[in-house]
Amino acid sequence: MKNTLFKLMLLIMSISLITSCSSNNTQSQNTGLGAGTGAVVGGLAGSLVGAGTGQVVAIAAGAIAGGLVGGYIGHSMDNSDKAKMNQAMTSNPPNKPCQWKNKKTHTSYKITPTSKTMTYNGNPNCRTYTATTMASNGKKTVTNGIACQQTNGSWQAIKS
Repeated sequence: MKNTLFKLMLLIMSISLITSCSSNNTQSQNTGLGAGTGAVVGGLAGSLVGAGTGQVVAIAAGAIAGGLVGGYIGHSMDNSDKAKMNQAMTSNPPNKPCQWKNKKTHTSYKITPTSKTMTYNGNPNCRTYTATTMASNGKKTVTNGIACQQTNGSWQAIKS
């Protein structure tokens, strides 16, 4: 059970990292996007726990925790972070990392596309990746997944 919850939390972070890079959102909009994504995934994780009243409590707790984690990640990314993330996923050859530190938030990022472009679920513009985030408080998060390029050029996590 802990393994499933851990994987779902990594999914929250992965989705938040990639989707918050998808446009020229403000930091406030990124926080909202990350919190919304995290709350949905956290609620889904909570639905896997227990039954009856206990399950309802688990869903609520999962949604709150997911919202907080997702909001934090979304808040930490700004337009320059989004541009670097998209550039790496679009242009870097497999296993060539792109890393940087946001001077405002003191968060370090490293994105490494780990495959060439491939077809996944009918989308021919997908890649596997590893994303690493080191928050200013020293907390490190590593996520592996598949992201696909959207029609607007942004990348969205599909599987983590």
